[in-house]
Amino acid sequence: MLLATLWLLLLPLGSSQFDADSDNLGFVQRILRRVSNEERWTNTPIFMSRPPQVEQVDHLISWLHSNLSVTSYMFDATGRMPNKFDPLRNHIQNDVLSLLFCHSSDEIIFWHLDEHLRKLRAGRLVVYLSSQRQESALPKLFQKLWQLQFVQALVLHRRRVYAYTPYPTVRYFQVHLQEHRLLLPAAPRDLNGYVVSTPAENDLPRVFFVRDPKTGAHLIRGYGYRIFAEFLRRHNAQLVVSNAAQDRPTFTNVDMSRLTQMIGDDRLEISMHPYVGIDRELGILSYPLTIAQNCLIVPVRNEIPRYMYLLRPFHWTSWLLLLAGVFYISLTLYWLNPGLSASPGSSLLDALCQLLFLSSPSRVYNPSVRYFLVAVQLSTLGFIVTNVYSNQLSSSLTATLVGEQVDTFEQLIEQRQHILTKHHEIPMVLQQVPPHLVQQVSNLVVGAEAGEQVRALLSFNISYSYPFTVERWEFFALQQQYAHKPIYRYSSVCLGAPVIGYPMRKDSHLENLLRHFIMWVQSTGLFRHWVVSDFNDALRAGYVRLIDNSDNFKALNLDTLRLAWYVLLCGWLLAALVFVWENHTTCH
Repeated sequence: MLLATLWLLLLPLGSSQFDADSDNLGFVQRILRRVSNEERWTNTPIFMSRPPQVEQVDHLISWLHSNLSVTSYMFDATGRMPNKFDPLRNHIQNDVLSLLFCHSSDEIIFWHLDEHLRKLRAGRLVVYLSSQRQESALPKLFQKLWQLQFVQALVLHRRRVYAYTPYPTVRYFQVHLQEHRLLLPAAPRDLNGYVVSTPAENDLPRVFFVRDPKTGAHLIRGYGYRIFAEFLRRHNAQLVVSNAAQDRPTFTNVDMSRLTQMIGDDRLEISMHPYVGIDRELGILSYPLTIAQNCLIVPVRNEIPRYMYLLRPFHWTSWLLLLAGVFYISLTLYWLNPGLSASPGSSLLDALCQLLFLSSPSRVYNPSVRYFLVAVQLSTLGFIVTNVYSNQLSSSLTATLVGEQVDTFEQLIEQRQHILTKHHEIPMVLQQVPPHLVQQVSNLVVGAEAGEQVRALLSFNISYSYPFTVERWEFFALQQQYAHKPIYRYSSVCLGAPVIGYPMRKDSHLENLLRHFIMWVQSTGLFRHWVVSDFNDALRAGYVRLIDNSDNFKALNLDTLRLAWYVLLCGWLLAALVFVWENHTTCH
């Protein structure tokens, strides 16, 4: 096996050398060998807080290569800043054990440790604390490790081994090497009553508050809360709502920009409010709850008048084909029935009757075989045409028909349909617009607070369109499930397909546990079940309401039959003209 050593910086010997003598390094090697017997690894980043002695470091790296067959990476406190777009995680996997040599928990090497081991917190860490420090420095050191979210960690100090557990609070203890136990066991799944404190606001349908009709207590609902609360319950952790005493009006909505900033400032560990993203400098997202299309919810417009329903059963090309068929059939009937009794007018009327599945206006005696065969075919054609038309027309009269709807950015601009979105999401929306249409679409974007946007949508304000993910739309669309005439529709004007997950601090210790739990929820179908169940709770709490705009029975009035009256009037006018022309011809 070819082993390589990566040196990021070679430093000259300084006046202050690290106290890693051969005896101390031998103790470190003894611990590493025992850990390797428990679980193998292939990569060892080494972090030095002070300029090292080259001979000692060479000896350690050589021993790691020859005895444990691992690749070493060397970092110190004076090294260059790590490349955020090409982190160490891109070159090594999670099978990593890191070594840290330090004098205290306040050194700059911890910043390098944090940055270089980004997304590698599932690995293990062995810290060698200088023997020049007293044991009183251990509590602060373990607090620092917990702040950086290193859960599987050992501290070596004066030939003693210390470990710690952060659950339910940070507590360290000495590990006796005589005991037959794992020095670095797997990360615990039992959080032992660990307290997770996070605020909760209204954020339909992900998180919202309802009042218990029996006790009057405020209860939290929404699939975001249900998944999060069940996750903590399964792992023996406690959820504390930090703003439980806060008053929440019905149409308020969470300010996610404030929560993500709190995560970036280390004032919040994780949020129970799923969201579409977080700045990489502030935190990370959990494993996706769903990957949902983000499209515009637009008002249903361009309703077709009821008097035009008479034309809807057939496409205009079908109408032209039937009109041409009348003349073709009349010529055929005139050719099949020549004689004095046949005339172009009677053949035309006969063709109309055949298409409308009516009896012929003329009586035919002793028809020929070919006339009989043609008449049978025309009767079959008339039966099919009239029945298809009547069935289609009956279906149309039981619904509200609409014409072309907004489904492109060009149509959005043409109809000047304004977009109501949150202030902090405006750049996110415009990033998904085609470049040549950005300026025109930006003129239609109206910024609003989160509560104003949701209030406008739930009050059915059709002056705006609203960018929402499909999982929100499926929840809001349940209001229209019994509606005769829908008010909104989910358009094809989409703004990407964001990942929806829980915002949390960088390298959170909850990330791996939450990933497996979310995958379990998705595989069991609980996600969809909770969405429907939460709609019923939101309905009882008054957040949403069912739209009951069903039309009562409407008799066919003159306006509904307007098109038929137009046809009749045109026929009367044509008949009058023919009558005048015949009268004039007879007189002369």
